[in-house]
Amino acid sequence: MKAEKSFHLQEEQIISATIDEKELSGEYQQHLLVCPDCKHKVARLKDELHWFGQKAKEAVPPFSSVVRLPGPRPAAVTPKNGWLPFAGAAAMAGLAVFFYFMGPATLDPGKLTIQQSQVYMLEDESLMREISEMVEYPLSDDMYEITGENIMGFDEDFMQFVVPEAQEDFQSEYILQGGLRVC
Repeated sequence: MKAEKSFHLQEEQIISATIDEKELSGEYQQHLLVCPDCKHKVARLKDELHWFGQKAKEAVPPFSSVVRLPGPRPAAVTPKNGWLPFAGAAAMAGLAVFFYFMGPATLDPGKLTIQQSQVYMLEDESLMREISEMVEYPLSDDMYEITGENIMGFDEDFMQFVVPEAQEDFQSEYILQGGLRVC
């Protein structure tokens, strides 16, 4: 007798016994028949669930009328709907015939690839030109005007020619260290 009372049903097994006692395995069913503690736990859980169900019924107002589901309605068959599936099938068949005759078989793949490759080469060349211009002149024209940098292609040699640096004049008689002597 002590061996049977040494273990009790766990919470999960008590919940299963509350729902359906036949769901438990044979060993646990035997224990439930013998053990008064486990029987009391199952009975208490059933009473709590019954009380909860009664409170739920009290909290909900009764129905004012009986709920009835509508019966199945027959599909409306009109003469206008009869042509729609036929028109869809005819359109699909027409498209299939069109693509069959006008498909890739009518084009020569050799000519197509040559024309495509030339077009791609021209696109690549113009793209490379744009990239090289962007590398040389990364700012817009307005930005170059604001910053005052040369965008006209004037290099340092040209600027030196236009505005020479002040050099010592060895032929002048008014040479002083630091500039010309004023009369």
